[in-house]
Amino acid sequence: MPRERKNKKEAFYIDTNIALDYITGRNRDTISILDKLKEMKSIIISSSFLVMEAADFKKDSLYVVKKAIDEKWEIRKIIRDSYQKDLKTGDFYNISDWTEELKSKLNLKLYDFLVDTDTWELAQYISENSNLHAPDVIHLSSAIVVAQSGIEIKKDVIVPYKIFISNDKFLKKEAEKIKQQLEVSYPDILTVPEIKNKFFKKGSST
Repeated sequence: MPRERKNKKEAFYIDTNIALDYITGRNRDTISILDKLKEMKSIIISSSFLVMEAADFKKDSLYVVKKAIDEKWEIRKIIRDSYQKDLKTGDFYNISDWTEELKSKLNLKLYDFLVDTDTWELAQYISENSNLHAPDVIHLSSAIVVAQSGIEIKKDVIVPYKIFISNDKFLKKEAEKIKQQLEVSYPDILTVPEIKNKFFKKGSST
């Protein structure tokens, strides 16, 4: 009996800045491009770590609003005390609801790609041999891991993945150096304008 043929879909790994651009509405091009990718039935993936970064962003936002508006603190005091936030249970519910909304609106699939000694050693190597901080190291390591092996979302869907979308030009520059050191061709690290030109420019093959 012949083996059942599996459907293949394209996956795009996104950086946290892309998710925040989308959910906050601060970058119209990002919203447009991600909506078009979803229309193409492309799968948008990232590391589970993205949610923690997004939660930190929301905590900072809530904290600044409460202190700057409600209590009329000076900006210097807000910055000085930002590592000693006093958010309450209701705020945490707000944060949880917001991150769930982010995942839902993006139809974002989150995974733990750094799962064994080899993958964490890759992350350690990148950390020790680049100017990147830990959050960017985790995303770049995750993107490299899945770009080399692909990912199976469901039993009948195999996703080949080659592209890491990030608007962080410093990350992109450092990532290219690391790729050369590791002698890997993928992932391609592309900004939103580059995605637009590659996939949605008039006359493109997509």
